Order: sequence, then C-alpha cells, then structure tokens
Amino acid sequence: MSSRDTVQYAADAGLLMIPGDPAKDVAPGFAVFDDSVPALRAFVLGRLRKEDVRPAPRKAGCDAVIPVRVSLVPRPDNDYDSRAVSVAAPPETTGSVLDRHMGYLYSSALHVTSESIRRLTEETGTPVGCHGWIELYDLESDSRFHDDDSEDDAEDADWEPDRHEPVSWAEQKAFGYAVGSVRVLLPERQTVRALVDAYLSEHRPEAGREPAPAGGEPGLRRALAERLAVRLRTALSHRAAGGAWGRETARDRARLRRDAEALPLLRAWEAYRSSAHGFRGLRAVTRSVFRHTRILVLDESGVQVGQYHLPDGPLTLVDERVRSEALRALRVHGLDVDAPEDLAALDGFPDAVVVVAAGTWSIRLSKPGLSRDRLPEAGWFDPDSGTLTVYAAPLAAPMTVLLRRHGVRPLLVTWGAPREEVERHNLRAAVTPAGTSPVSRSSRVTAAAQRLVPEPHRRWLAAKPDGGQTPAARAGGLLPPLVDDAAQNPYYRRALESLFGAPVALAERGPCRLCGRSAQSAHAGLFYCHGCCTFARSGVLRDTGEDGAWTEAIVYALRRLAGIEFSGPPSLAQLDRLCVPFDDPGLVDEAMLCRFLVPRPASALLGTRPARPARTWTEWLAHAGLLTDGVRTSMGTATRATDGHLCRSLFERHVDDFLHHWGVAHEPEPAYPRHPELNTTGLRADWRLADGTFVEALGLVTKEAYAAKVARKRELARHHGLRLVTVTPEDLDRLPEVFADWLPGGSAG
Repeated sequence: MSSRDTVQYAADAGLLMIPGDPAKDVAPGFAVFDDSVPALRAFVLGRLRKEDVRPAPRKAGCDAVIPVRVSLVPRPDNDYDSRAVSVAAPPETTGSVLDRHMGYLYSSALHVTSESIRRLTEETGTPVGCHGWIELYDLESDSRFHDDDSEDDAEDADWEPDRHEPVSWAEQKAFGYAVGSVRVLLPERQTVRALVDAYLSEHRPEAGREPAPAGGEPGLRRALAERLAVRLRTALSHRAAGGAWGRETARDRARLRRDAEALPLLRAWEAYRSSAHGFRGLRAVTRSVFRHTRILVLDESGVQVGQYHLPDGPLTLVDERVRSEALRALRVHGLDVDAPEDLAALDGFPDAVVVVAAGTWSIRLSKPGLSRDRLPEAGWFDPDSGTLTVYAAPLAAPMTVLLRRHGVRPLLVTWGAPREEVERHNLRAAVTPAGTSPVSRSSRVTAAAQRLVPEPHRRWLAAKPDGGQTPAARAGGLLPPLVDDAAQNPYYRRALESLFGAPVALAERGPCRLCGRSAQSAHAGLFYCHGCCTFARSGVLRDTGEDGAWTEAIVYALRRLAGIEFSGPPSLAQLDRLCVPFDDPGLVDEAMLCRFLVPRPASALLGTRPARPARTWTEWLAHAGLLTDGVRTSMGTATRATDGHLCRSLFERHVDDFLHHWGVAHEPEPAYPRHPELNTTGLRADWRLADGTFVEALGLVTKEAYAAKVARKRELARHHGLRLVTVTPEDLDRLPEVFADWLPGGSAG
C-alpha cells in the first residue's frame, strides 16, 4: 500500500498507480457477480502467501491484510451504467481484461473515480490501477472453527465458489486465516482529480498521437468483440433450442427483484399523497450549538419536521406533504426562500425523505415507526455531478420529482446496484420491527428502589441486580471514587442544587439512593448521583407518536406527582424542583423516580409516519386526566384549581395548587383599597393570604397595558402599606422560596 502522493507507473504490474493513504482514505468493496467469481477466486488464491500478511490498517476493521494492486478499467460497454469501472486483476495476470474482471465499483464510488480514471486511461493509453488489500480474520472468529472437522469436510465436498465466499473453508484453514473481501483504496474525489490533473500536465501526450480508445487498456475492444461473438452464437443456440436468448445472471435477478418490489410502492404513494399529514402549527426557529447554526421547522409540539440547510438549502422534511407550510414558516421567520418550482404541478412525489450528509443526498423510503437513520435507501443524488442513481427503474420518475421539489433538477438519471453496506442496511430495515423505542436513556435503578413504583412500570427503570441489599444497607461500606464530583462538574452541582434548592455539601458522599453509585448530597442523607439527577430532570422516556405500555407509565407518574407533590397538574418548570418533605426519604425517592418516567416534549422522537403528533405538555396533562376542564382563552387556559378556585391560566393554577397543597390559606380575587387616582376601576389581586399579604401571578408582563396595571398595583400597595408578593413563570421552580414565610415546618426546602 503506497503512501506516495503522485500517480506513478509500476512497471512490474503494468499500471499507472493512483496512490492511497490507508489512514485517511476509504477502502470500499465492489460488486461481484456470478460471471466474475472465477477471476476473483484465482486472484485471491494466487496471493494467499503467509509472507505477504501485514497488520491491518486502523480503519480496516479486520485482523490482518494482504496488500494487493488491482486494475481499474473504464467500461462504457456496461449497459447498466456507462460510467462503470471494472475492478480487474493487473495486466501481469494471464488473460484478457474480461478474463481478469472481478467486479464493478459500486455506483456510489463512481462519482469519485469514474471521470478521472477514464481521462487518465484515454489520454495516456496505459492501464490504471490502485492499491487495496484482501481482508483476513482470525479463524476463531468463524463459527465453523469450533465445529467438528468431519462436518466441515462434508460441507466442503458440496461447496462451490460464489461471490460471498470464493475460497473454501478448507483452503482458509490451510492458509491460517479466514478470508474476507477484497478492498480497493481510493482517495476522495478532489484528491483523485488533482492527482490526475498533475500527472497529465507533467506527461503531455506526444503531438499527433491519437488518444487511446474508450476503455483504454490494450485488447479491451478485441476482447469485447470476441466475447460478443461468443455470446451471439450462444444466444442463437439458446433461441433455437428453447425460444429464449440466454440465461439470467444473479445481477439480472437482483435488478428484476428490486423493480418488482418497487411497483407496489407506486400504488401506495398515490394513497399517501391524497391523505392529510398530522402536523400542526409549523414554525421555523434558529438553533445554535457550539457555533453551529441550524434553521429548523417545528410543529406546535416542538417536534422537528424539517431543516433548512444553510446557506442555500435544501429544505429537507420528514413528510414531503408539508412542504408548502414549511416554506411559509421559513418566510415568516425572515428567510427569503422561494418554492423551487410549481409544487402543485410536482405532485408525483414519493413517500421518502432526503438525508444530506458527506456531500451526497441519500433518498430513503419512509416506513412507519422507524427513525430517519434506520430507513432503507432507495437511491442517492450527487449534487456536484447532478447524477441521480436509483436502485429500481420504476422509482426514477418519482425520485426525480422529489429532487425537483428540493430545488434541483438531475442532469442524469442512472440505475445502479446498492453498495454492500447499503444492502445490509436495507436488509436490517426490512426485518426491523416497526416502532421507535420510547426509552431515550437507560437508567440503572436498583431492584430495591424499583419497588417504589408499581410492577407494570418498573421495566422502564431498567433495574440492575443488587443482591437484595438496599442502597442504605451498603452505606457503611467502602465507596468507589466519585465518577462525577460536584466540585469539578458544574452540571452535576447545578442539577443537585436545582432539585433541592440548597448548596451541595461537597465534603460528603454516600451511595446514590436510586442506583447505589457514589454520590453527593444537597440535603443531609439524600445522596443522588449525577446520572440519576439528569434522569430526574430530563426523563428516560420519550414520545414516539405510538402509544403503548410506556404511555401508561407516564400517566401513572403524572398522577402520582400530582397527588404527592402538587395537588394538581404540575408545570414543566416545577419538575426541576422537588417539593416533597425532605424528612421523608422514601417519598423523595418516589418523586425522583416518577420524574424519570415523565417525558419532556423536546425529547420526542417520532417515526417518519407516526400514529399521532407528539403531545404537548398540556396534552400530556389532559391525557393523564389532570386537566379535564380547561378552556382556551386569550389569557391562557382557564381551569378550576384543585380547591375549586377559578384560574384564568395554567400558571395561576400552578400557584393556587401549590398554596393549597401546603395548607397556605388564600382568598382569590381580593379587592385593592380604593384610591382616587391609582384605583378608580376596582383593581383586584390574584390572592390574599391569611395575614393580609396580596399575591400577584404576573404572566403577561411583556404586554404594555398589563405592565402599566401592575405598576399601579405596586404603587397602590406601597401607598396603603400592603405586603405584595409577585410571582412570574420563571419562579415556578422556586415557589418554596417565594412562599417560605407561610410554609409549615418540615416542608420542602
């Protein structure tokens, strides 16, 4: 394997060698068909020499390799793709280029090599090659190594070489390694082009010299003519004998199978296009993480529906039916985008998504319940060359429409076979059960802690064996070092202090009450590790758009939290703060575990075609039966608090339920004292406490008229010497501090 950085002629191989770097460059396989198995077998067997075995490059993924050189031959005669490049044994091997043909580069590699290899071959008249290797694996890695030798001999007696295994197991055992694929080492596209340009500029063809014919390697045209004559004679014989021109190859059968599998999709897509999508209230937002800016299209529940790829697109979507609404949302967001073409006329699009990555666009077929990265690939588009490659001919037209809706018009549409890794990916997608896992994070709660939750819901907490001991029983033992120390980890420290509303005791540590790992505490005896604090603040479940047993666990957790901690539906902000008596450790543990089971809307992960949109937080509360009387108004969702008081918004209800839960007497809608200037309209507060303190829940302070009224109330309270407590939505996670003077002893915080 060469590390040189220029194209050089290898006289012993008779090839112009394209250099490659095993540490940086990709090493793809190539497509092998039945008719090229003999050449592949001869090539591999001829190079299985122990003295040639080398350590595998870091990126190879095998145990050892045998370095090889292969010929790359342009094959414009290929009726499947005129850009095809044959991988053949070097010219030093006996036989014509057709006899030495081992397979074809996958279609995805052609945009890297095809044009440059053709130019180099035609302008120099010299065969072109590259480096590569034969993969080797330890024999023990093959299950046959542990089988009985007599069984192996029986299997080898019936064995015939094929494209998956050109070398028999007996031959592999005799050599001492299991033999894998042949890989070719190819630099990236720009590098190949630069190498070829540099070589051709330095080695100009002599004046008057005719360029080499297409295909370049000497004897290719003659070999093609001879093969054509043989095939014509064979075809005529077949035609005369049986009425057919010849036999199908494995490649033909694979192509016909893909074409047949595509036909039902065309009919299904007609129904798909005429049905309604389930997304509502699309809006565009700008998100920046570590200076990486993205423009996302979200629905009203916060689920990502699409992304506009900066700086100039495309707009990729999880459902092509929402393109008009998504474009409108981008314009409202201030992005100057136009519809690529007349979308109404481009109505023959497929139920597919475009995934933009590594300079190419992967076109993937939607499948209910599967996330985008698990969808099967049906083709790909190279923006640089404008080439669309589809794996089934019937998909060419709808895929072209899809790309035009993305703002591009393919210059060339070709049909190709999927790469080996794509075939494996598509096979996994075909057999993978539909459905995205509702578990977003895997927790490690002990069996003892799990018993605080009803048995049907414990599975989502992923218990680990603890030998029957509770965390408290191990408190006296030696503790392992802290994985996260709140003194050094600000995230751990912030999580603990947020949950308990108190500073962390940095010098103290003990076993986490939920998982047993070494932990710290913000309240005496209540030790919780960083992982469990994270799970309590973020949840271990996520909304997948498909209800199941996990949904019942969420309903239980919300209802239980409402009962033990809030006396009503909690807000998301309130979940960031524990509001149970800290002198009851078991209740604190239960409140933590219930938070594990509550999904946060931002964590939703829908399949490409969910049964329902992701639920908003308000919808989760309603689904749990905690918000059955809400009426949407201009001020918010009007509802009655647990104590029967009418609240004009959920924010007001959260405060009212908090006061009720902690037994703080409160009178709703008390009137402020009259004043000839400050109160001529009968101003009222939200609540009055038993000691005469007025309480205002300020939810609309950004509105000018509302802010002016609040200012009058503040001045009125000052004028009459009234104590006034104001609460904003940002205070919901610190209500114990806001109302500390009125809470009974032993309460939270």
